[in-house]
Amino acid sequence: MTDFTAIRSLFHITEPCGLEEKELQPWINRYGSIPEVLKDYYLELGAHPQLNGSQDFLIQPKDSHKYVNDDYLIFYTENQGACLWGIRREDAAAPNPPVYENYGEEEWYPTSKSLMEFLLAMAHLQAVFSMELSNEEYWPIDEQAVEEIKRKYPSKQADSDLYTGVQFFGQAGEVIVVMNNSDGYLLMFSAEDEQRFDALHETLLQLADDL
Repeated sequence: MTDFTAIRSLFHITEPCGLEEKELQPWINRYGSIPEVLKDYYLELGAHPQLNGSQDFLIQPKDSHKYVNDDYLIFYTENQGACLWGIRREDAAAPNPPVYENYGEEEWYPTSKSLMEFLLAMAHLQAVFSMELSNEEYWPIDEQAVEEIKRKYPSKQADSDLYTGVQFFGQAGEVIVVMNNSDGYLLMFSAEDEQRFDALHETLLQLADDL
């Protein structure tokens, strides 16, 4: 089985919260196979509501008929359907293949080198929206502020080309996300308790105010 310890720890998951294998079978039959990492994720974590639906959505196999594509196995969707993520059909038998994203056009763009990279990055992005306290909107910041965040906070080791590129920082119980933007960067952060959040807010607000 694939090791999802980092994701379980992020969401404090201790109980089973996956789908039954029979729920996956019609989907698997349609493609002949699905990647081992993706199958393990559905079986172990696929039914956790916050992890898989706080912002964007893990597509449930029973709904997969809405996202049929001849060339890609689509398994994740942006919250308003503006973006889809999938695996090339030719990679469906690979255990941990790359992930691609599509913005409603014919072309698909590489977004993560592997499924595990994508799932870990998406879990941290979902955590920003599901933790108890959040700044609730993206703040614009510049390169200097990003470098200061890197200096002050440890990396979550979950960076990805998800969307336009995301980096994650922070101690346990908090998540800072820095997202690439056309003219700089966007910052959002959250924490599990007021003490952590207040400390983040004080430091990060100063970085945003310095612009």
